[in-house]
Amino acid sequence: MMNKPGLYIANSVCMLIICSVLIGAFYFQFGLGENPCPLCLVQRMGMLGVILGLGFNTYFGIRSEHVALVIISALIGATFSIRQVLLHICPVAGEPTGYGSPVLGMYLYSWAVVIFASTILGAALFLILMKDEPAGTTRKPALFEKSVFLLAGGLCLANVLAAFMECQFGPCCENGPCP
Repeated sequence: MMNKPGLYIANSVCMLIICSVLIGAFYFQFGLGENPCPLCLVQRMGMLGVILGLGFNTYFGIRSEHVALVIISALIGATFSIRQVLLHICPVAGEPTGYGSPVLGMYLYSWAVVIFASTILGAALFLILMKDEPAGTTRKPALFEKSVFLLAGGLCLANVLAAFMECQFGPCCENGPCP
């Protein structure tokens, strides 16, 4: 039995939301010149894992294994974003209180906690509403779903290239290129 088309649209909308967050991160990186720190890069990888799970739902049918990938990726991303919040929660006197520019009063890593928590909640609700589709199920994604999938694939590639440009083959330094 196939899932209702609305569930696939919701899946693609969720993927589009995460893509929007990554596009915003690129604006901070390239538009404002704020290179991401190593923890920020790991949080982006968590978001890419969320996109991967949602993308699997789009092309291979909605399955609990794909939603599990979303939840695991969100838990990993949340762990690193919470770590970064805790690093800045009690700053040393005379040092900046956060990393980067705040958005609506919160830093990007604080927003990442909210996004990952929302993702986990949304994935849990998704598990309640969905029916596992048998392995080998084929479906033809709608144009909207294909477009979001292609956008997500391009953003994944752009994130890998941006991380490589910042870090090359070595470790990423705290604030930009290593000396």
